[in-house]
Amino acid sequence: MRLFVALLLITMGCAYLFQKDTILRLNAFMRERVFHDSHVLLNRSRVGPALIIAGLLLLTIAFEVHR
Repeated sequence: MRLFVALLLITMGCAYLFQKDTILRLNAFMRERVFHDSHVLLNRSRVGPALIIAGLLLLTIAFEVHR
């Protein structure tokens, strides 16, 4: 997982440096689809708890001690 995140960050860093148009398209897509104001205002009571539960689950899995 750490390797995947590291490669993702390196790829994004290179994209920011060398492919400005790709980053601008990605930002526009995220603004329209994911962070749209109406989605945030109308669905916050459903999405918020789901994100918190998913985050806590991922933290629990990440710090699980194998015996």
